[in-house]
Amino acid sequence: MSLSNNNLVNQWLIQAAVMFFLVWSLVGAAIGAGLIVSKAKTFRLFGMMNRYVSTRHGFKPLAMAHDIGQSVRKHRRLIGALFVLGAAYSLYSLLAWFDNSAIVFVLDLRYPRRFVAWILDSARWSLIVLNVFALVIGVMLGFFPHALGRLEAQANRWVSVRKLTLGMDKMDLTIDKFVEAYPRTAGSVILVAALYVAANAALLWLRFH
Repeated sequence: MSLSNNNLVNQWLIQAAVMFFLVWSLVGAAIGAGLIVSKAKTFRLFGMMNRYVSTRHGFKPLAMAHDIGQSVRKHRRLIGALFVLGAAYSLYSLLAWFDNSAIVFVLDLRYPRRFVAWILDSARWSLIVLNVFALVIGVMLGFFPHALGRLEAQANRWVSVRKLTLGMDKMDLTIDKFVEAYPRTAGSVILVAALYVAANAALLWLRFH
């Protein structure tokens, strides 16, 4: 990617970020003004918009253990062959075709070339190690299924994300209660902060145009 394209992308990202802050700061200013002028209507609006969605219920199927061992064992030679062929091709590509200097030249990043080359080389060797592991798994799956089964028995551990994150998705209404107790004070703080952000975002937007 050329330097001009990098500048174009960076400029577009900056403008998008400025517009994001400008729009939502104006929304915040409207909310702050609503808390000062008409707290009852603003609280009714909050009541209509606030909806609690439990991620635990939505992601429950993703957090459940699914055993595909029987299907894999049924077609173990085919799957093992695909593992071996895919890993062998990837290893050949990483060892024979991978050219750090050419990739660094094409990317043309605004970072020291040695640093970019080191990142690429680290990623390359990580992929080599992972592909060697996949190659071994493919061979074991095709020719040594019992040894692979013993390895799986030692390595397989199911960790329930739902249990680890229990209680993290509960609603915390501390700020809501504070706003309800001191609507004018909260509205004033929100209004001033939002107008400050909006003014700065507007000035930045004018500089781009």
